[in-house]
Amino acid sequence: MSSELPSIDELKRAAESGQRITPEDVSVIGQIESELTGSGPIEGGPAATAQSLAMRQMNFDTKFEELSHKPRSHITPEDAREIQELEGRAFNKPPGVGSVSAQVKSIAERNQALGLPAQSAEVPAFVTKEDSGRAQHEEAMIYGGQNLRGGMAAQMQNAADKLERARRES
Repeated sequence: MSSELPSIDELKRAAESGQRITPEDVSVIGQIESELTGSGPIEGGPAATAQSLAMRQMNFDTKFEELSHKPRSHITPEDAREIQELEGRAFNKPPGVGSVSAQVKSIAERNQALGLPAQSAEVPAFVTKEDSGRAQHEEAMIYGGQNLRGGMAAQMQNAADKLERARRES
């Protein structure tokens, strides 16, 4: 990315065209935004948008990686729905023909038509205090020691708090 501060629309268009937003991009945008404002990143501004897009792209990559290690015969319609949602969010537009999610959907539909057993190996996933602490640390590194209110780390902290309360109440 250049040393100019991209607009939110430019960031969204970049994602729509398939451009990856890297943690380094997020850091540079955050630094430029901080220099321009003199008070740190703007809530809902370009740095927050860049971080959101980068996190969405990482979530898509994680699911893609998970599916790439799963036997084709075990890919389910639920997998197809998840990857389609994540791909749409990662690139800020609905996935088209030939997209990763279209290919996964095709495999899932084939499996369903053939009656292949879709053995679910789902393990409940929970966000722990340790997970949220690591996210807060990473986010603070990106934003010069600050965590955005409503940012990914704050959302993870909220989820970890809810889990802890639910465990105490049960």
